[in-house]
Amino acid sequence: MGATENSPDYEIWAMDQATNTIHIIAPHYDADDRDRGGGNHDVSFEVIDRIEFDERVVRPHMIDFTSDYRYAFVANTVSGNVAVIRVEDREIIEVIETGPGSHMAAVAPGDEVVHVDVIADGTVRELLLDLDAETFEIGRTIVVSEAPAVQDQLDRFTNADGELRAQPICHDYTRDGRYAYVTLGPGLADGGLVILDTESFEIVRAYPPDEIAVNCGTILSPDGSRMFVNGGSLDTGVRYAFDTDTHEPVTEARSSRGLDAHGVALTPDGGELWMVNRATSDAIVIDPQTKEVIEYVPFVGQSPDILVISPEGRFAFVTLRGPEPLSGPHAVRGETPGVAVIDVTSRTVKKIIHPEEDFSFSDFHGIGLVPRD
Repeated sequence: MGATENSPDYEIWAMDQATNTIHIIAPHYDADDRDRGGGNHDVSFEVIDRIEFDERVVRPHMIDFTSDYRYAFVANTVSGNVAVIRVEDREIIEVIETGPGSHMAAVAPGDEVVHVDVIADGTVRELLLDLDAETFEIGRTIVVSEAPAVQDQLDRFTNADGELRAQPICHDYTRDGRYAYVTLGPGLADGGLVILDTESFEIVRAYPPDEIAVNCGTILSPDGSRMFVNGGSLDTGVRYAFDTDTHEPVTEARSSRGLDAHGVALTPDGGELWMVNRATSDAIVIDPQTKEVIEYVPFVGQSPDILVISPEGRFAFVTLRGPEPLSGPHAVRGETPGVAVIDVTSRTVKKIIHPEEDFSFSDFHGIGLVPRD
């Protein structure tokens, strides 16, 4: 996994859910660039490999890695499963059926469990890992709508047609992995937030959409004291911060200064939290300590979705949706599907990478970063 003199020091894994492909993109430095992208040296980016899924995997949506980056877990919404990839040789070693609309598979701290947010049946499923043996099995399952914390206020999780609105979308963990903050959706009207105790596998708090209007991004603050969550639609973009000790909001709804707040990422030094707005193609930069917006970024590529930031903090990589988006009832369209490269300091788009020659039908969504040093 270590970088050599001429090898890339990180890789970007960007998923095109229209072609069922992961495109692996790496920086390329000049021979005399000894500081790996620091300073003012020019850096180019190129696709160095691809992982093309077979017929078992349809619409790869989100990706997450173990803490040592040995394994990747890809949630696939249409095929209803999670693909496990061994990163070193890029081999798909297992495909596990987890349920229709498997939207996100995230690795809990400790690398022993993955939790999968399954939209269609409204469940969170536990995937137990034995990485040394490379074996994976389904553990416990919770139906969110049947949890007492939701049942106690069921009318607030039910729409005008009498349908339950308690479908898991995304989550992140408290630092010790004990709790997962799970946003609901997929639309904002179907949203809300539940907090899952991963030890007892019970929902300890439930916030309906009329109280906490979220349906997308979750990210833990650098010091572990706050969980940032967001939500959006074509009409609004909102964000909140929660106290991870009390599980209560420490801010009321605040604007994301755009429409359809979506992907979030922290700079490596923890000084900035980036949040993109999908419908307005812009972003905000938040101070994680004060929770205040410190800068507005007017353009980060058309219809930005998910983002990661390079290990030295120089670049943000943002997936861009296509002209025919394949997921999300509130998804918006873009004309340049691919990966936008943003200069973090100047807040400007430096390049848009189109991994496919004919990208008119592409629809990029999930993205991950693998450090190689």
